[in-house]
Amino acid sequence: MLTSVSGQARDLLPGQPSPSAPQVQRIDSLRAVAQRPGQADSVRYQALQALSDALFPQDVAAGRRAGEQAVQLARQRRDWPNAAEALYQLVVNCERAADYVAAMRYSQQGAGLARAHQLPSEWRFTQCMGLVAVDTKDLPNGLRHLRQAYYQQATAGDVSPRERGGLLLNLANTFLVMHRYDSVLHYASKALPYMQRAGDARGLGYAQQFRGEVYAMMEPQTKATLDSAAVNMSRALRIMRRHGYGAQTASSALALARVYRLQGRAAASQRMAELALSLARELKMPDYQADALASLAWAQADQGRVARSFELDNRAQYLRDSLLNGDKAQALAQLQVSYNVKLLTEQKRAAEFEQRSQQAQLQSLWLLLGGLSTSLGVGGWLYWRLRGQKVLLARANQANCQAVAEKEVLLQEIHHRVKNNLQLVSGLLGWQASTLPEPALVAALEGSRARIQRMAMVHEFLYQADNISQVRMDHYLRQLLDSLRSALATPEQLIALSTELAPVILSHKEASTLGLLVNELVTNAYKHGFAGLARGQLHVSLAHRPTGFQLTVADDGAGMPAKDAPAKPHSLGMQIVRTLTKQLKATLSVTPCSPTGTRLELTRE
Repeated sequence: MLTSVSGQARDLLPGQPSPSAPQVQRIDSLRAVAQRPGQADSVRYQALQALSDALFPQDVAAGRRAGEQAVQLARQRRDWPNAAEALYQLVVNCERAADYVAAMRYSQQGAGLARAHQLPSEWRFTQCMGLVAVDTKDLPNGLRHLRQAYYQQATAGDVSPRERGGLLLNLANTFLVMHRYDSVLHYASKALPYMQRAGDARGLGYAQQFRGEVYAMMEPQTKATLDSAAVNMSRALRIMRRHGYGAQTASSALALARVYRLQGRAAASQRMAELALSLARELKMPDYQADALASLAWAQADQGRVARSFELDNRAQYLRDSLLNGDKAQALAQLQVSYNVKLLTEQKRAAEFEQRSQQAQLQSLWLLLGGLSTSLGVGGWLYWRLRGQKVLLARANQANCQAVAEKEVLLQEIHHRVKNNLQLVSGLLGWQASTLPEPALVAALEGSRARIQRMAMVHEFLYQADNISQVRMDHYLRQLLDSLRSALATPEQLIALSTELAPVILSHKEASTLGLLVNELVTNAYKHGFAGLARGQLHVSLAHRPTGFQLTVADDGAGMPAKDAPAKPHSLGMQIVRTLTKQLKATLSVTPCSPTGTRLELTRE
């Protein structure tokens, strides 16, 4: 959330600082004024309000008690405007202290009080309810309350330009979180004149930043939209920097660096990333430092400084890993050694246990043959021996379970690292493609880049999965097809992609192979099946078979003669399809669809 109920940026610091000596003296003085016998109600009310504000940073509960006393005093005097003002101040302080339950309760009380006594401040409490809902991730209710506050504010009198602009920016920010960019642009543009009239520099900077982010995310990206994004973000950066808003300046510089890179302005992108890095270090903001280093790495790569780019990217990755995992790299190395030692130890214990079990069975047989006279003694001895063996077995099983769990952690980390490396290779291929003059070479590199991205998606899926040994193909293929649709769709073609996916379970190796095969078939359908067509239908289905599965990719495109299907026999895509089909031990058939199109079926019995 960028703007608070009063229209200012919310800069909350973790923890509660200890009060200084002057603060303690001021709190004691205010408390004495509020508790003095015979004190005038108006003076006591002002003292309680000031005491509540002073106590909140150190003791939220004490601050709330003082504020509630101010509300109660105003209610006793039937001073409804001051009662509403005291409730509103409680809401603001509770929001800053992240006490959202209390903030919502006071907002509801304030809205009821304003409505019952026809006060013009009802919109403020409705806006507060919306902000609390957004802060607690309840976006639909947050948007509903903010819209209601907008209509209430329109009929209220004595509303300052700063307050009107602040509510508009809160609406813009909520729509930005919901990815409704047209609405973001509408409300941010409406907020600009109000913030200019109020002379609110931070509000102006946020409005310009919102507009720039929307232009940067518009699809398709064009020179005009990127130019508009750069202009608005540059204005936001100048405003924030001129007025000394360090964190907001760093955020604007990072966003502007990304836009400059999309424009192909590598040197300008580097300057913005360096500015963001300098501010992040000064303000001790490690997350911004990591983003700035990554942005600077891309800028260096765009200028052909590959070694420097690798160095900066490694620094960014290292900083992110340290933020997320602490000393995870060292712990993983120690965990690998510990796992190997424990595995060997448990294998030895299992062999010794098996040997002891065989010896025990042999001894038991001879003892049983010794005669009925010793059967009770032998039975007791066997009972205690077997009981001890069960204890050993339970301990061995527990150790094995722990070793398996540690192995799962290692494998998930490996998948995470492999995914990151594949994404880095993909990025380098993209950068290399942008420097080549030959369209054929660019197309070849982009095709390889797409295949690497699909492989990275498998590792990302396995990293996030609870069971990394098996993959549910309906979940994985749905993510893969969504990614392909976003990457291959163009404004000139309206291709409807439908799916019917059964929950087929495959190993991670087979899942990766099948994912690459689907990538090739769907990419081929988009590029060749619908060539020259304005719209079309593409259907992908995955069904169970008694001992295997069947994958179907069907389109209603131009189609191809059966003898030539599915593609040119010596094309790279067809060679990949054949190789992957053999790896899956499956068969691929191609038939024409009626009236047009092609149907490819991959079957493994």
